[in-house]
Amino acid sequence: MMNTTTQTPEPTAPVTPDLYFELITKPTANRPNRMCVVVSDLHFTDGTVGFQNLNDYTWEAFYSTILQRCLTYRIHELVLVLDGDIVDMIRSSKWAEQGIYPWERERKQCFSTVVNAILKDIIDDKHANFFKWLRDLESRLTEETKRLDRHTAFKKVKIVVTVGNHDKELLCDNEALTYFYEQGLGIKLGDIDLERRQMMGRMYGDEDMFLDEKTAPYLPFYYGDTGFRFFTTHGQWRDPDNSSPVAPDNGLPGWSVKDGWSIKTWQALRFSPFLKPCFGDTVAAGVLSTFIYKTKKAMDEQDCHDSVIDSILDELDLYRPTYAAIERILEVADKNRKAGTNLDAVQIIEDLMYECLIDWLGWDFTLESSPPLRKIGLIAAKWFLKFIKLFGHRLNIKVIGGLIKLLKIGNAHDSTPKYAEMATFPSFLPAYRHYGFQIHGEGHTHLPLQGEANIDDEPHASTYINFGTWRDQIVLREKQGYRRRGTLRALFILDLENMSAPKDIVPRPRSFDYFVSDAITWSDSNDNLTEVGKAEVKI
Repeated sequence: MMNTTTQTPEPTAPVTPDLYFELITKPTANRPNRMCVVVSDLHFTDGTVGFQNLNDYTWEAFYSTILQRCLTYRIHELVLVLDGDIVDMIRSSKWAEQGIYPWERERKQCFSTVVNAILKDIIDDKHANFFKWLRDLESRLTEETKRLDRHTAFKKVKIVVTVGNHDKELLCDNEALTYFYEQGLGIKLGDIDLERRQMMGRMYGDEDMFLDEKTAPYLPFYYGDTGFRFFTTHGQWRDPDNSSPVAPDNGLPGWSVKDGWSIKTWQALRFSPFLKPCFGDTVAAGVLSTFIYKTKKAMDEQDCHDSVIDSILDELDLYRPTYAAIERILEVADKNRKAGTNLDAVQIIEDLMYECLIDWLGWDFTLESSPPLRKIGLIAAKWFLKFIKLFGHRLNIKVIGGLIKLLKIGNAHDSTPKYAEMATFPSFLPAYRHYGFQIHGEGHTHLPLQGEANIDDEPHASTYINFGTWRDQIVLREKQGYRRRGTLRALFILDLENMSAPKDIVPRPRSFDYFVSDAITWSDSNDNLTEVGKAEVKI
């Protein structure tokens, strides 16, 4: 929990245009009471490789919290920020079923078919209630605040969805992105005005990119609001596994994660480091989703399902770090083999895990998207696995989990950044101090984190906050075993008229407060390898 209050004048901006962002809300001095609510990493999936999302009751409870705070603070305007990875276009069996993967975009027709099929299943079927809740949020808050408190006079909801690394495929297909706008958010393309289209074009490097009314503007890469003193971006720009390094070419600049925040470079590159496929796609879609799909299909064909194994397969996406998922399923297979139980299922798991890993290590894109040192490790791992298979399949299986762990797949940014790193975040860079940002937000890691930046020469406290994820996780215990845990973090920021100030002061000074609300949940259902979890769709 954190809270701070200031009554500072509105920040003033210099005249140098290079020091400006696009899509920064600058509310007027006489604005009404406002509240910003931020969550991240919902990862709504189509359910084909397991259903790991929260139930509808959770979202209704969240709505009740928002409603109550609107009444308490007499909020007139709500800004709801969904900070990336809202729909998950990577975690789906449809890629393997169609024999295409997210990095094969040159196969345009097949790629578009898969992306649209995944998205429609998410919006129209598996998470239809959530998207209806999103579309109805303004009307519900307006009606219910009016009914419960005639003084609140709620008026407006603004929904901001930033792009993450698991929903970037939407930006590659205009049909899918249009569907997300119109059916997911309830925003018709024809209602997006010219100013907004030009603004999004400038963000991505070309003001004219989205002028055609049939073209859906990209989701923003970042969002800021000077009234809330808040700036956020998903956070994939700090993760080398989920960004694509670009070499200088034909007069265009190059970029890699070590170069940090480089808005002008990204605009010149049309943000390709974050819109192109990346190494993380090969792990999520190429290994885990494909393994789950093939294993379930083989178990169906051989009629050898096991309730514990089925449950673990459905929840492999919840393991953090990623290599823990592979370790977990291999542990269960090994335990069953030693006990002489479910041997058909065990054989399927071992055979397909080996097959999927060898395929992954053999794909050109897996190596192309890897940094040099890991590339060497992956090549060595491929030949090592093939070599030890000569001495027996069991030995081969034993070393797979260790290899994945040694390569540190899926284990980046799992702790609060140090001061020197926070000082390089765009919220705190000297070039953007004129905005007066005090909070830098991001998601991506699925770990709720926070740190006090303590930026030099700044009169106010500066805070880094990571929103975590709105889904459960299965994490490694300190010594052995697993624990199911969820931390549903929401950031609330209040931008209120200060009623305690003398009434003759115009404009009225503002009161700025913020806090996090963490709903921390545990469950025994996955603490024991023999326990069966809940993999069904929750309603």
